[in-house]
Amino acid sequence: LRMSRGLGDVYKRQSMSRAGEPERRECMNNRRIWFRLGGILAAAAVCTGGAAVVSDRAQEAKNVQRAFLGAMETQMQIGCYPSETGSPADLTERERTELQTAYTSRVERYYTEENPCRKQYIARNEDFLTACDSDVEYSESGGVADCRFDSVRLYADRMTAVVQAQTVVWDKRISGNPEQGFSVELSVNRDTITATMKKENGVWKLDSIDSQISLSADNTVCRERYPTFETARQAADGIDDRTYIKEARFA
Repeated sequence: LRMSRGLGDVYKRQSMSRAGEPERRECMNNRRIWFRLGGILAAAAVCTGGAAVVSDRAQEAKNVQRAFLGAMETQMQIGCYPSETGSPADLTERERTELQTAYTSRVERYYTEENPCRKQYIARNEDFLTACDSDVEYSESGGVADCRFDSVRLYADRMTAVVQAQTVVWDKRISGNPEQGFSVELSVNRDTITATMKKENGVWKLDSIDSQISLSADNTVCRERYPTFETARQAADGIDDRTYIKEARFA
């Protein structure tokens, strides 16, 4: 009887342990699932973080490109003002002040304080607006027609970048005076540029042009001398800028 009770106890314990095994297995399986899920989530977080870094660098590169283009456009806008005679004498003092203030703000937006072009461009623009001689040097139209970025290299500190780019720029200009007559010229250049950009107060700006090679894509000159600025302007209006610019654009 004692032995039967002992065996019964053993059988009872075995049956009890077997009854608890499914619960333990389920707990262990749950742990494995959560462990694997945790690993997947951690890997996803790493991948997401890496993608965010790549996306951030791509956005920073785009900001650099926009600032570079802004600087190039600003350079092409030196001495631009509206006039019926090609002379800044047509402008009122208030108009001169407004034009100079707007141009100064533009230069300060796209050129660093250390860049010598910053002061030079502001001074040259003011010279154009205050010129009082009879010689005309009037920009009818101009700007950056096309740009191809070969590379934008960001430094590790994200405060400096080196840009390698090719630009197509054009300038249609009327020059001369009433005594000798006026001429019209449309120049289209392809420039290969290496430039250093720097972040100043959180804004990308042009710090220096390290190298620049300019090739004339087209240089159309009206050989005729025009007796008045008005007739020269009519001739300039007859030149389709887009035709010449299109031929120089990058494929």
